[in-house]
Amino acid sequence: SMKTGEGLVIWKLAVLCALALGTGFLTYNFQHIVHVSHFHLSLHGLHRDTTFCTFTGCTLTEDLIDAPEVPAEDPGLGRKGGQAGDAPKQAADEPADEETVKALTERVCGSPAIDGYSHVVPKCLEDSPTAQWWKKYYEGGGKQEDLVVHIEKNAEFDGLAVAWGLGNFKATAEECAAQCLAHMPGKVDGPFKNLPCNAFSWCPDDVCFAPDAHHHTKGDCWIKFTEAPRYPEINMRGMLPDDFKRRHPDAPDQVQWWGGVLLPKGVQPTNGTFGPRWGW
Repeated sequence: SMKTGEGLVIWKLAVLCALALGTGFLTYNFQHIVHVSHFHLSLHGLHRDTTFCTFTGCTLTEDLIDAPEVPAEDPGLGRKGGQAGDAPKQAADEPADEETVKALTERVCGSPAIDGYSHVVPKCLEDSPTAQWWKKYYEGGGKQEDLVVHIEKNAEFDGLAVAWGLGNFKATAEECAAQCLAHMPGKVDGPFKNLPCNAFSWCPDDVCFAPDAHHHTKGDCWIKFTEAPRYPEINMRGMLPDDFKRRHPDAPDQVQWWGGVLLPKGVQPTNGTFGPRWGW
């Protein structure tokens, strides 16, 4: 009928008008929509990065604390209370000079684990700003045992072993730190014998998981040298994500290791960055 035909035409015109209005709205607001979408994606990225604390600007984790300064020869080096977070707060030291902070933040020899440590050149590490700072520190009368110990629970720090860790059993993370405080270059033979100790990792459980070929057992203490101890490379930290556990079905839910660094007074550590081993 005539009326039915007219109604159909009106309906089609209404649909076309609606489509035209919608297209106009999207065209007019396209830049705004893209900006808002990008903003939300940026927030997601920021949340992810802040959660894993992979950038220098992250707030330090609650477990990254100063251990009380105890002479290295004292085998009882430890925090009263025995748990991360229980250490008494120390008086703030004067900030270190800019040259010191730069030397302990700069990495010039690359990430040791980038190719399974096969490219590491000891001479490069010995000439690095970090190692040269330590050399000048010793020459100026500085003592290894006067450095400040920073310990983090559920974290494993990368570095080159200045003393082998398998079978090097220590009862606590503090005892492991004490060995690092007592270590001096030239003391233990090996490819990195001329380097100081400024980082360590300690296994608290019967068996500690690590994505390597070794069998790590209770008390294993690895004392290490790392470039940029103020901005260390972290092998593992906190809760292990699903993609990591898919690669390593035997991995625990949470990192077992305790790790840490030694720094001079007045130099505050950052949360560092995940190193290549995080992707192994």
